[in-house]
Amino acid sequence: MLTAQDMTYDEARNLHSKWLKHQAFMAELQSNKEWLDKIDKEGQQLVAEKPETEAVVREKLASLQKQWEELESTTQTKAQCLFDANKAELFTQSCADLDKWLAGLEGQIQSDDYGKDLTSVNILLKKQQMLESQVEVRQREVVELQSQAVALSQEGRDTEEVDGQRQVVEQKFSELLDPLRKRKNMLMVSLEIHQFNRDVEDEILWVEERMPIAMSTDHGHNLQTVQLLIKKNQTLQKEIQGHQVRFDDIFERSQSLVGDESPSAEGIRARLAELQDLWARLADETAKRHGRLEEAHKAQQYYFDAAEAEAWMSEQELYMMSEEKAKDEQSSVAMLKKHQILEQAVEDYAEAVHQLSKTSRGLVAAGHPESERIGMRQSQVDKLYAGLKDLSEERRGKLDERFRLFQLNREVDDLEQWIAEREVVAGSHELGQDYEHVTMLQERFREFARDTGTIGQERVDSVNRMADELINAGHTDAATVAEWKDGLNEAWADLLELIDTRTQILAASYELHKFYHDAKEILGRVLDKHKRLPEELGRDQNTVETLQRMHTAFEHDIQALGTQVKQLQEDAARLQSAYAGDKADDIQRREGEVLEAWRCLLEACDGRRVRLLDTGDKFRFFSMVRDLMLWMEDVIRLIEAQEKPRDVSSVELLMNNHQGIKAEIDARNDSFTACIELGKSLLARKHYASEEIKEKLLQLTDKRKDMIDKWEDRWEWLRLILEVHQFSRDAGVAEAWLLGQEPYLSAGSMGQSVDEVEKLIKRHEAFEKSAATWEERFSALERLTTLELLEVRRQQEEEERRRRPPTPEPLVEHGEVQREGEQVTQNGLPSDQDSPRDGGEIVNGVAERSSKEPSPIPSPTSDRRAKGGSQASTLPAKGQDSPAAQLEGLLHRKHEWEGHNKKASNRSWHNVYCVINNQEMGFYKDNKNASQGIPYHNEIPVSLREAVCEVATDYKKKKHVFKLKVTDGNEYLFQAKDDEEMNTWIQAIQNASMGSASSDKSEITPSSNQSTPATSRAQTLPATVTLTTESSPGKREKDKEKDKEKRFSLFSKKKQ
Repeated sequence: MLTAQDMTYDEARNLHSKWLKHQAFMAELQSNKEWLDKIDKEGQQLVAEKPETEAVVREKLASLQKQWEELESTTQTKAQCLFDANKAELFTQSCADLDKWLAGLEGQIQSDDYGKDLTSVNILLKKQQMLESQVEVRQREVVELQSQAVALSQEGRDTEEVDGQRQVVEQKFSELLDPLRKRKNMLMVSLEIHQFNRDVEDEILWVEERMPIAMSTDHGHNLQTVQLLIKKNQTLQKEIQGHQVRFDDIFERSQSLVGDESPSAEGIRARLAELQDLWARLADETAKRHGRLEEAHKAQQYYFDAAEAEAWMSEQELYMMSEEKAKDEQSSVAMLKKHQILEQAVEDYAEAVHQLSKTSRGLVAAGHPESERIGMRQSQVDKLYAGLKDLSEERRGKLDERFRLFQLNREVDDLEQWIAEREVVAGSHELGQDYEHVTMLQERFREFARDTGTIGQERVDSVNRMADELINAGHTDAATVAEWKDGLNEAWADLLELIDTRTQILAASYELHKFYHDAKEILGRVLDKHKRLPEELGRDQNTVETLQRMHTAFEHDIQALGTQVKQLQEDAARLQSAYAGDKADDIQRREGEVLEAWRCLLEACDGRRVRLLDTGDKFRFFSMVRDLMLWMEDVIRLIEAQEKPRDVSSVELLMNNHQGIKAEIDARNDSFTACIELGKSLLARKHYASEEIKEKLLQLTDKRKDMIDKWEDRWEWLRLILEVHQFSRDAGVAEAWLLGQEPYLSAGSMGQSVDEVEKLIKRHEAFEKSAATWEERFSALERLTTLELLEVRRQQEEEERRRRPPTPEPLVEHGEVQREGEQVTQNGLPSDQDSPRDGGEIVNGVAERSSKEPSPIPSPTSDRRAKGGSQASTLPAKGQDSPAAQLEGLLHRKHEWEGHNKKASNRSWHNVYCVINNQEMGFYKDNKNASQGIPYHNEIPVSLREAVCEVATDYKKKKHVFKLKVTDGNEYLFQAKDDEEMNTWIQAIQNASMGSASSDKSEITPSSNQSTPATSRAQTLPATVTLTTESSPGKREKDKEKDKEKRFSLFSKKKQ
């Protein structure tokens, strides 16, 4: 900072040194700028590592940055001041320096030394380039002087002195530029001349070195030396071609040098003429030597090929003259193959000899210096080759004759051995152990005979032909060949005779074993068919029909077996006539076994057909029973599910609907008749399932009687309810009349005058007349209704039963009790437990009635469903309309089967609210719909009687799944949330399915102790109606209609 603030530069003598020092100081300051950046970076890193030092570090960094900025500002200010103070001094000093440099440059330019050789010229050119670079630098300084002079003139300095110095320097500088350029051109010309001379000298030396090689007369003495000399000459020609580029370049450059009228032009022309002469001579000599070497190479190549051919043919001639003979066929084959190879080699060598002859003729025709010698050598080669071919043909004949003799000997020996081997097979006495074995032997021997006949005859003919050819050709061993031929033909005739005998024996054995095999196979197939005859009779009508179709197809299949059995009988009759003794007995025994098995199979098929027909009728009967039972359950459910009437019109509407149900029941009479007739016909023909059919018939008749009884009970109940509602209506009308007349009777006014009294008397007389007309109505109201009479009778019977001493009841079987209870229900005669409850208050024989709205009365069918008679006689509260559910909750359900053989149309999973109640399982959308009785998708409840519920072990896609199978064929899958809930549902369903016996028994169990006191007259209605006669529903309906008309004819009807 102190250096930057030093302002002691007033003296002009030390001003320039101050300026230089300040420039050095600025350079040092700039170099230390990186140090400041490094300190700032380290400070930031320190703050990041130790946040607690952030305040101190940032304060230090800010102070340091501020001081650095002050230092830079002060330094720039001082530099500007020094530059302004030093302008004039610098200008003067720059002009003096340029003047001094120009004086030295002028001395160098005026030198006449342009170089004596190529090296000195290159040195001078380098110096010239350095001077030119210096001139460029100084030229920029001169331009800078102009700008400095302008600046000094603006500051008010001595303008004339400054311009004078500048103009002197510029004039000297411009005067030196032209001499400098001329000197450079002279140096370049000198360089080109010296470089050309050097290149010409080099080329002349190169040509003189290659000239002795091109003019050599050594052409070689054999093929190898000639080839070596040709390669060397080719190399020389390639070098000449490579130097052709340099030669052309020299001549191109010489054109520019010779054109100049310089002292050295004549010398250049002389050297160029010498170089051209040497170059042309070298090329000519090289071409001539190449031609001489080519001729020498052709001659030496011919001599070399001829010598090789003579050597090879001499070697082969020695082998052809050998007298060696073959000792056996193998050696003769080897010698023949070897001779064939040699023959082929001799034939192939003809091309080489022809090529030699063609070469020699070409050389002689071309006038080769050695033509005579070449012709003599070629005639020797041709003569030697012709002799070699004659020897080859002669030796080939000898070898071929020897080989054919050995070949015939081998063929005869092989064929005799082959015939001997075939005789062993043809003479075998094996006839086979069974059908497969004899079939295999027959097939193999048939193939053996076929192969022997074709191959053997062909081989015998071939050997005879070879023997005849050798005998006809005059072979030296012709007698031996004839002897071999005769022996071979005799052996072949013996073999053919043996084959014919063996074929006949095997055919007879095949027929016998084929009968045994067919008998065994047919017996096995019959027994297999018998075993495959299924015992299953089907589980429903569809499966029975399927089994019947399968049985028809089975009977059609066994018809083919019948054809085979007949064929077996024919074969047995034919074989018994051909064989005798044990063989005939065995044939007869096997035939008997097959016939017996066939008879048993036919009987079994007939029996199964009859059983399937019976099973079809049984399932058709069961289907009719099931359909009728389901229909009756729906009818009973419809009867029991009817709503409770509130007034006379609703009762009449229910009675009309009830009559519609009666019409539907009557329409089903034909179906019941057909079903019962079918069951009776099955029992009449003693069906195998007679017990089950009888039980189904009893269930159907009982269910039908129960349905009719429930309809009649409901009808009687509706009639009673109609009578009650009509009484309620009439009582309400009477009560209203009484209430209307009560103010008149209770009035205390007796009249204030005669007229008023007379008016009151007339009004009272009118009232008495009106009361007289209402008296008959009140009398009718006081008479007991049918319901009240029944209640009185029930109470009297109960009082009489209490007075009697108790008598012990005999013990009966559970089935008898159940049957008695069912009979009572079917006949419509309720037991004591179904009678109305005690506790109804009766005043003067007439129970207390309510003049307002009567309480609703439940139907007897709903009371009959209740366990223990809890709703026997009194009307239940609204919450007691339906029995309490045994188990209910939300489950995940999947419907798997709609019938025994029909899968459900929709088998997806759904969330349903399930309720188990009275051996039925209902499905609802949620708890609210269950409480309102709205089923899920209008589905009827599923009956749990004899249902099967178990864990669905075969279903692996979900956990906690159990299966429910219902008797009508429906099958459901349910998923619980855990195993505990699943087990709870399974146990509840099993309890409901097994509770049929206990529920039937509970219907006849006394429940007199469960009565509840009545609170009004309307609540003393009985739950059931006792019928004195078993009249039809129509007759009882007509009688009670008449009673109702008599009883209520006095009351006028009023719409509610």
